Amino acid sequence: MPDNSLHSKYLSGVPAGRKNGVRNAAVEKRTEELPEKQFDFSRKIRELRLELEIKKREEERIEKDIAIILEENTIDGGEQNRSFGLAVTRFNNQMLVVENSAKQLTSALKNISALADTISGRVSALDVAKTRVVGCLQLAGDMRDLGVCAEGIDDAIRSEDFETASQHIHRFLTLDQAVFQIRDFKQKDATDSIRHSYEILSSAKERLSKILKSRLTEAVQNKNVAEMQRFVKLFPLIHEPDEGLQRYSVYLNQIIDKLAEENLAIMKAGGTDDNRRNVLYADTLFIFFEGVAEIIESNLPVLEHTYGLEKLLDFMFILQARIDDFFKRLLEEFDARRRLSHLNRIVDDVLHNRKLNEEEAPDPLEIDVIASEICMMNTSVEMYWRFVGRRIGSKDVDMARSPSGDDDEEIDEEARLERQRLRKEAKEQKMDQLLNRSRVGTKMQELIGSYCSLEHFYMLKSVQKAIKSDAKEDVGGLTSSIVDDVVFIIRKSIRRAAGSGNVDSVCATINNATALLDTVVHNYLHQHIQTGYVTSSNFASEAFTAYQQGKQVKEAAECQKEQFLQALNNAAKLSELLIELQKGLIMEWSKVKRPPVEKNKLEHSTTQIEESAKKFSSLARHGAEELFKSAIKNKIRQKADPYHDIDRQMTMDDIEHYEAHDPFVDQFLVQINCLLVEHEPALFPENYEAVVLLTASEIARQIEVAIAKCQFNRYGALQLDKEYRQICAYLTNVAGWSAREKLGRLGQIVSLLNVETIDEAMEVWHHSKTMTTSTTRTLTLPEVRKVLALRADFPTIAIKSIE
Repeated sequence: MPDNSLHSKYLSGVPAGRKNGVRNAAVEKRTEELPEKQFDFSRKIRELRLELEIKKREEERIEKDIAIILEENTIDGGEQNRSFGLAVTRFNNQMLVVENSAKQLTSALKNISALADTISGRVSALDVAKTRVVGCLQLAGDMRDLGVCAEGIDDAIRSEDFETASQHIHRFLTLDQAVFQIRDFKQKDATDSIRHSYEILSSAKERLSKILKSRLTEAVQNKNVAEMQRFVKLFPLIHEPDEGLQRYSVYLNQIIDKLAEENLAIMKAGGTDDNRRNVLYADTLFIFFEGVAEIIESNLPVLEHTYGLEKLLDFMFILQARIDDFFKRLLEEFDARRRLSHLNRIVDDVLHNRKLNEEEAPDPLEIDVIASEICMMNTSVEMYWRFVGRRIGSKDVDMARSPSGDDDEEIDEEARLERQRLRKEAKEQKMDQLLNRSRVGTKMQELIGSYCSLEHFYMLKSVQKAIKSDAKEDVGGLTSSIVDDVVFIIRKSIRRAAGSGNVDSVCATINNATALLDTVVHNYLHQHIQTGYVTSSNFASEAFTAYQQGKQVKEAAECQKEQFLQALNNAAKLSELLIELQKGLIMEWSKVKRPPVEKNKLEHSTTQIEESAKKFSSLARHGAEELFKSAIKNKIRQKADPYHDIDRQMTMDDIEHYEAHDPFVDQFLVQINCLLVEHEPALFPENYEAVVLLTASEIARQIEVAIAKCQFNRYGALQLDKEYRQICAYLTNVAGWSAREKLGRLGQIVSLLNVETIDEAMEVWHHSKTMTTSTTRTLTLPEVRKVLALRADFPTIAIKSIE
């Protein structure tokens, strides 16, 4: 027999799919009551059989339920089934009607499509017919115009009405080519008149071309401006614009040659103003370009309307040949009189540290004059190029209609844009050839290269001279003459390069200037700072052993001390002036509209001035550290030594006594103030601030060392807090909040020593982590334990257990 407990376990279940919470609870309860036994296969088999029997009973019960539900639906839902069947039948009938309608619609659409194709074909045929009719009408009109031109051309030529004759030829040359193909047809009646008109107009074109050429040449020879302007306008109408420009340019070239000879003659004679002999060649070039600009300005309007901007560029190339010839002669004279090639060789030897006799070295003042004149020459060239670009290059070539009569409106948008792009590229290439590939452009670039070398030499020699003549400016001055001299030289050279209008020369000048600052000037100041700050204790022993030389030793020490302080202040002042120079240049250049490429070049170059300023600022900080180490640091340590001798196991009476008779801090701050006041008049403000900050850091370090040697009670810590606040107030008053930050670590130690309990100390420590700045390091946990161990009234075990 099966186990009763197991049988009752499975019989207590409920059918599947129903709530079985009660069953599960009962099963779990009985399962917990059964004692643990070893695994028995026979018992497991019995359990499975009982479970199978239960599942069969559940299956039978479910089948009965399904049968009952089906029987109920059969009894109550017969009428519904019949209604549903009727509805489905009606729906099928309606779908048949819809299917028939869809077939009829398809047939109608096919008929409509066929009709649409027929209509489309007829419309297309009408379009073709219309196009042919329009073409025929155009051809008939062209044929009529051809006859009219042929009839009137001879009369216009005989009566010297060349404007009308040119219009007839222009109309003849712009007719549709289909007109001229008709003359080759075999039908004699249709082609005789066309062939006859074509021959007349072809012959008339040759005759008119010869007449216009001869009359324009004659007007040029006679310098008859009105006749020249009359005939030069007619050449584009007969499709010979190059011929007209070439002949008209003969007259303008004669004017340019005359202008060039007059200016060269005045230049060789020494000019008209003796006060401007130093810029004689620059003035000559400026006057020449001014005259050429007037010539172009007065003659371009005559050509612009009839020739178009594309041909104006070609015309400028013709004139540029004479301008290049004048510029070549000017540079040859400039090189010979100013000895430019000779100076370039010597300057190159100097800049590359080649051996050179002192007698051969050029005078920087001479180089200064030549560099200024080259800049003025480049300024004149840049002004002329800007005039040409504004007068010709800035306009879009598509805005000018060519005389051939092409109508851009008949071309689709895409083709028009493509043609515009190609024309723009061609124009830019021509402008580049005119501005940069001409003799004026290439020679001026070479001249600017020479200028950069001359400018570098001038700055080098001027800076070296400023270093040799370096002297204190006045009795109360903190800096020497080298500061103003160097900044003046660099500012002058950079602004002179900027005045030339050439951005590359500006960048090169700034590069050379910053290189001199970073090498020559920086090394000079660094050399004096490296000698160190000499105090009286450094030479007292020598003066004692050599009494006769004591005075000399003292004077040498004072001289070295003065040189150190001057170099220190010079570095700080140079850093400040270079930053001002950078800002001034940026402000000046921002007012001038430049291309993005040039703007980026200038911005990058000015950052080099800032980098040089940072190097001098770093040198000044290094000098301030050397001054602090030599003159102040050891004295602070000596004056802080008595601090740890004060007993910190105090009472309230001791605190009250210290309020009236402070044993340390008052005297300590007085001594520190004497040290700072002693050096303040001799230091630049930035350097003095750096020394004060170093002093604050050293005070905090020495006080921290002294605190580590003491034992505190609650009153002793309270006295320490008062002393700390006195020191903070003094340093904040002297150097501001930056000095207070140097005492941040000491403030954390004082705060930890002034707590009541260990738990409060941990709160203070965690709070200090959130309040510290990037310049102040938070105390670590081992350091916190060491600080709290200085409190004699805190148990050691509690301090060690801090986590």
